[in-house]
Amino acid sequence: MSYVAPDFGEQSRCGHVTRISFPTLGNFRSFEPSNSDVLRVNYLCQSVPVSSVLAQHEQSIGHVDWLTMKQSHDADLPVLANGCVMSFDVDGSVEYTTLKTFEVLGSFDSKCYVRCDGHTVQFSGNPSRWGRKDNVFGYGFGQCLHVVNDIVMSVGLPPFTAGRSTETIGKTGVVSRIWTGATISRLDITENYITGSSDDAHHFLRWLAGQKLAQKKTSFYGDHSTVDFGRGSKRNYFKVYNKGIELLKHSKSKSESDDIFKHGRDVHIDKLANWCNENGLVRAELELKYLSLFDLKCHFLGDLNMSVIEAEFRKHTVVFERSNKDAEIDVMSDLDHKTLSIYRMWQAGDFVKGKFSKSALYRFRSKLLPYGVDILIPNNVSRLEPKIRVIRLATAVMPDWYDLPTIVPKFRMVA
Repeated sequence: MSYVAPDFGEQSRCGHVTRISFPTLGNFRSFEPSNSDVLRVNYLCQSVPVSSVLAQHEQSIGHVDWLTMKQSHDADLPVLANGCVMSFDVDGSVEYTTLKTFEVLGSFDSKCYVRCDGHTVQFSGNPSRWGRKDNVFGYGFGQCLHVVNDIVMSVGLPPFTAGRSTETIGKTGVVSRIWTGATISRLDITENYITGSSDDAHHFLRWLAGQKLAQKKTSFYGDHSTVDFGRGSKRNYFKVYNKGIELLKHSKSKSESDDIFKHGRDVHIDKLANWCNENGLVRAELELKYLSLFDLKCHFLGDLNMSVIEAEFRKHTVVFERSNKDAEIDVMSDLDHKTLSIYRMWQAGDFVKGKFSKSALYRFRSKLLPYGVDILIPNNVSRLEPKIRVIRLATAVMPDWYDLPTIVPKFRMVA
């Protein structure tokens, strides 16, 4: 069961919501009460720089790529779910009932998930992708919160608020602050980097797959198109991947995902994928889960500080800076395992000519000649210099032709 919600546009939209506190203009941290049952939200869409963010929750690194949050209310709210899952004991009595999330559909195959049991509203989704063809560049947290609140209000639920704060003293005497408003259980922050070319992006990810980050396990997918750290962690998960390849894999024509020059794919995605590949765009993405947000004191919406989130992101991207953001790549590592082994033998000074059949020897030789290596000529180990390429990372800047609609909510009460 799906609900098709309205997307951003120039026309006003009305969303009927339960009587509850509504926000003042553009302020989701300090809600003012209202006696109205209907709230009208106007959105104006126009192209703006990616650095345009709301003053509150100001963000200087990348954009938010996923949000999961919830908030409980005293008021009776509409129940919103896509059915439920029930558990029965041996006597047939219901042990518990779990509501399934309700899928809200936007244009361009965008979707998010909302659930309400009558008191608690839950949201999970990618606000930067909502109603758009892609999310190569997206929105900071403040703008994403506006998007999320627009979605939940469009299905008849109240927006997320910070609520009020109270201080409590624990058993150890530590004073902590608790908010009555929304809590965040997952927040993904991402940043794009330019390597220079698709070939450089490939070699950079291969190099990254050999690096270590704190106590996290390093893994990679496929032909090193994605490298991750801490897969399966209950706290956080960091991954770096080739965005051009990812765009093509999720393109509309699945059968053509490996060739950006095929016909039938969306023109915008085709152009964007070409730009990503030509510039060697790789994306670093940090998924912060509840335990990590709790330790950072950012699990309450009222306490969320994007400077703290960005500092945590920088702790993970330090792996890029081990050579001052210049990754020295052994170009020979791009060879298949067997050929690389032959090259290492030759590199060490071994006489490989008598160790393989003539056909095998010439097959390996043909693969190594493009790299300037002739294994039929004995290597002078004393004069050998390693073949190194330097890849310099730079933060990606949104191209002039890229359209990122601005989120400008304007609230006014309707009689």
